Amino acid sequence: MCNRKRNQPWLVVLVVSWFAIILVGLWWLLDARLTWFDGSGRLQTRIADEGFTEQLKAQLRKHTDELAGAVFHINQKDCRCNWRTQGHQAQVKRQVSANKGHNYQLDIDQISALQNYIPATPAIIIFNQNEHLVYLGPYADGAFCNTETSFVEQLIPLVNARHSQKQSGWINLAAKGCYCPVAF
Repeated sequence: MCNRKRNQPWLVVLVVSWFAIILVGLWWLLDARLTWFDGSGRLQTRIADEGFTEQLKAQLRKHTDELAGAVFHINQKDCRCNWRTQGHQAQVKRQVSANKGHNYQLDIDQISALQNYIPATPAIIIFNQNEHLVYLGPYADGAFCNTETSFVEQLIPLVNARHSQKQSGWINLAAKGCYCPVAF
């Protein structure tokens, strides 16, 4: 009985240490590896240019004839975050098709001009039927970039919308999640 009481402090220290290690590991996996979508401020500086949207459209027209209802899914081949968004991207693509939109998959490493407009991947660019920019930014924020933290699901119905007046789209600069910065 006496031996048992002497071993209990070590057991408490062991259990507390184990919990501390688990908490540090979870923090490292879920928060410490998260980055800002526009961490360098490059996109924020770029959108101050008056012709930003028209220049972006000109670059994207090199990859499709028409921007009406176009949704561009932009990835990098070696981005560690691609696997986290695969399911979400597939769901978004299905919803875009259901809303009569057109999906285009682009690898930013093969289209260097897009690196001026996209600071990190995975990213998405959405246009409505009048070729007005609806959204430019990440799919979601947080560690897993899934539908619960999505920015785009609520915007997908706008792919098929026709607005009579030109509206400025949402360029999302303030998202923190699993993103891979684009080399510039």
